[in-house]
Amino acid sequence: MNRKIKLMLTAAGVCALMAGSLQAQDEFFRNGLQFGVGARAIAMGGAYGAVGDDYTASFWNPAALAQIRRFEFTGGLSRLSRENTAGFLDSSTVVDLNSTKLNELGFAYPVPTYRGSLVFSFGFNRVKTFGSNFALSDVYNSLPDDSVSQSWKEREDGGLNNWTIAGAIDLSPNFSAGIGMNFWSGNNDYQFTFVENDIDSIYTFNDFRRDDKINSEINGFNVTFGGLYRVNKALRLSATIATPTTLTITEKWETREKTTFDAEPDETYSPDEIYSDEGTTEYKIRSPFTFTAGAALNLAGLVTVSGQIEHNDWSQLSYRSDPPIADISQDEANDLIEERYQETQRIRLGAELTLPGTATQVRAGYFLDPSPYKNNTEGDREYYSFGLGLLLDKQVKLDLAYVYGSWTENNAGLNDFVTSLNEDISVSKIFASVSVRF
Repeated sequence: MNRKIKLMLTAAGVCALMAGSLQAQDEFFRNGLQFGVGARAIAMGGAYGAVGDDYTASFWNPAALAQIRRFEFTGGLSRLSRENTAGFLDSSTVVDLNSTKLNELGFAYPVPTYRGSLVFSFGFNRVKTFGSNFALSDVYNSLPDDSVSQSWKEREDGGLNNWTIAGAIDLSPNFSAGIGMNFWSGNNDYQFTFVENDIDSIYTFNDFRRDDKINSEINGFNVTFGGLYRVNKALRLSATIATPTTLTITEKWETREKTTFDAEPDETYSPDEIYSDEGTTEYKIRSPFTFTAGAALNLAGLVTVSGQIEHNDWSQLSYRSDPPIADISQDEANDLIEERYQETQRIRLGAELTLPGTATQVRAGYFLDPSPYKNNTEGDREYYSFGLGLLLDKQVKLDLAYVYGSWTENNAGLNDFVTSLNEDISVSKIFASVSVRF
């Protein structure tokens, strides 16, 4: 009987071994749950590079920090809800995932100047969320040499964060420049479980279970350069360049298998067969450059509309050391990445309306995150966002945002029987940010 588990992915990073072939992955660099930081910005779809006038500009466009006139302290939380419906033939399993995380915490300090603006900031940003879930239960494998009931379960948790030191200065009355130094850190806990049961009592075993665990620690550094040009009082243009980030990823992995056999006629129980293995590996992988351009138009001080486009050439992802896969060299892995990845343009659109006679703002946004794969099996991801801005008093502001998105993934099989797998995934996330200005 074939008990080989063909994992669809590893939480370890860009490549995984499945059915003897290398599948390019991008768990740490391209993640559909990269909404950004700051409830105001997220409610506007992340089209914030030409808008930002608060601490979160250090993430979206450090040059926009120059618009801050008072000391500001900001903190924010996020609440994720994710539902995954996995289906194969007549089998369907629905699983939910919920988590609450710190999203940002930082401050911005404008230095008193005789003319122009000079602003510095420092803070923590949770840039990406690795939370995901999957399950497929009680699938009856009808192959002649493997007639058993099988189940799979996968869960991932963690995030990619950065500690950012940023600064901005007015180089002219209409142009500001900024720079952000990003110290990346994070972790990813991945678990995959496979279970099969001899429900027809055909074989000498009763059940078999395998658990795979990978804990990844992530560290890296990069720099973001930004510019903001004020064409006039209504129109602003922005641009940023983020240098490649080389992440060092240290993995601790563990595998455990347990087989429970049928009882012999003259025995009460039969002994179980247990196998386990573990180890540690380390590797480096580098992202491509990221280029963004945006614009924001303010109408009569009441309505702001904004847009932003982000360019990434994912085929330039590359290992900077040997990959964590046996018998695959660094050059071979990079060649496969180049063959399977493509350029993408993320699109962000946003709008903000200040209700006349009030300090309340209503916001909406749209975010298109295209698939980086040439053979697009996961589909482009679209997100819609809404939000409110409430001035609680002269110094304290509360911003709220809600994001919703859904997509379908058509994946390769889990084994020789489950040869295809469909997943319908929906994600909703709530953000809340509080800013205090002195």
